[in-house]
Amino acid sequence: MLKKALSLMLGMLLLLFVTMVSAADFSDMTSSYSWAEEAVNTLAENGIINGYPDGTFKPGNNITKEEAISLFARALGSSETLNDSVVSLANVLYEDALDSYDTYAKEAAAYLLYKKVLSEDELSDYISSSNKSQPLKRYEAAILIAKCLGGEVWLKSNPDITLSYADASSVPAAAKGYVYFASEAKIIQGMEDNKFVPMGNVTRAQIATMIHRIFERMSYSYAKGVISQINTTSNTIVLRANDDSTESYLINKNVAVMLDGVQSQLASLSVGQEAIVTFSNDALYSIDVVEHAVDDEIEAVYKGKSTGSTGTTIKINPMDSEETISYPLADDVIITYDNASASISSLSVGDHLQVTIKGGKIVVIEAEAKTKQVTGASVVSISFDPDVLITVRTEDGDVVDYSIRSGAIIRKNGSLTDFSELAIGDKVDLTLEYDQISAVVAIGTSKKITGQIEEITISKKTSSLVINTGSSSTSYTVSQGVEVTLDGAAATLYDLRLGYTVEIETSSSTVKAIKVKSVAAPMQITGQITLVNTAYDMIRVSYADYNGNMQDATVFIKSSAKILDSNDGKIKTISQLKIGQNVTVAGSENVGVFEANSIMILSNK
Repeated sequence: MLKKALSLMLGMLLLLFVTMVSAADFSDMTSSYSWAEEAVNTLAENGIINGYPDGTFKPGNNITKEEAISLFARALGSSETLNDSVVSLANVLYEDALDSYDTYAKEAAAYLLYKKVLSEDELSDYISSSNKSQPLKRYEAAILIAKCLGGEVWLKSNPDITLSYADASSVPAAAKGYVYFASEAKIIQGMEDNKFVPMGNVTRAQIATMIHRIFERMSYSYAKGVISQINTTSNTIVLRANDDSTESYLINKNVAVMLDGVQSQLASLSVGQEAIVTFSNDALYSIDVVEHAVDDEIEAVYKGKSTGSTGTTIKINPMDSEETISYPLADDVIITYDNASASISSLSVGDHLQVTIKGGKIVVIEAEAKTKQVTGASVVSISFDPDVLITVRTEDGDVVDYSIRSGAIIRKNGSLTDFSELAIGDKVDLTLEYDQISAVVAIGTSKKITGQIEEITISKKTSSLVINTGSSSTSYTVSQGVEVTLDGAAATLYDLRLGYTVEIETSSSTVKAIKVKSVAAPMQITGQITLVNTAYDMIRVSYADYNGNMQDATVFIKSSAKILDSNDGKIKTISQLKIGQNVTVAGSENVGVFEANSIMILSNK
């Protein structure tokens, strides 16, 4: 089992003593301190808190703020051997913030900063030259206790609290929530007459009792190992200990995952990283990963191995090179094959590898077969810029991008073809070679659909049309090589207009051909001019339709249109048209716009 009991082999805490004194020898732990006896005995026997060389504990002495910072850090595991890498990381992360402080509690403060118990703004309150030797106040102890127990998260969701202490008004406003949380957790309690006494000093006996209660409540234990497997689907992680035993852990939403001191997700972690897991009452509480420097990560082809007196060496051919390189295997190398634990004998020449190298040795090998099959997938998108990239949805619902190997073989509906014939919605079986597509077998269905263009989207990557058939509107992806004809002539997507009646030919859900049946309907109206806009070569004409209802038509006058005044037989210009004139306009309606070929002025009003 990876899990090990909490090691309490802690060094001296409160003062730099040379002599360790056991709890049984504390001459001044008299009956008046019987309420603290169990806590002092337990902590002293485990080396968490020590007595003085003269055999006393001095339970009534005040504890300083500097001493308190060291004690609370140890309460959270700063002296636990398994947490050495986390402590070292904390020292690096907060070196600048602590540089100006002269205190033996600097490492403890760094650890509490890492654990979010302290903020950089609070450092001066506890370890500055003017404050570090001052007694810790009861309200300050409550703040540290609440933060150690994760109370800040609870307080953010419960900002409105009411203290029932008789002297609640004397508790600093910023500390009220923490006092409430620590009191409700029964780690710190009130004094006589239901008073909290926030400004009272905390004694050595009192702090021992508080820390003992935290240990009883949280019951911390730790484990350490190297990540050998990560499954983001089941939210599990497998750690391998030094004795090669493994343990799997479920990472639920309440487990804090820290990567180099930053709150992270399970997907951010990698096989081969060292992880320290913390348990509280045997339940997983947090995972800390300190990412060690990686010399290199290489995608490669496995070329073989050799074993000698110095160990095993493998040969690999990096994917971006023709050169074959040899690397020794680390003694604790982690090997997986298709995400399952494996050994070097599981590998075959030609296998696809992802190797991690540290200190010149391979420490992680993630292997899979050279060739894989993906069956029952459907095409989600196809991109041709700059390279051909196909996105598919697998039978399991995963959406995956695949690039295309040069010379890949494509078959669709039983015929040999090329990638231009693949369409969104096609059902495909893929053959992958080193995670690139080497062959595709596709099945697509063809349809012809007639309707009006309701929406046009043209882009470099993906264009689309929305076609209204009268009964429904459907969006279709347009293939890169779509064939467009406009009244029998070759055209492009840019020649299409909203309202055009079209016949589209689809392959699966992708438009492969667009035929515009008619772009203009001949039309003639007679009515009265109600608006003239020479800037846009446009007039508006009010006329009666076939049913005798009055309609307004916006008429754009083509540059080639003739405007004839029947009153004098002369050709006029648009600037000579006047509101109120009766006119007959001949032309065609194009996508809801009336374009005039000729205008006859019938009378001037």
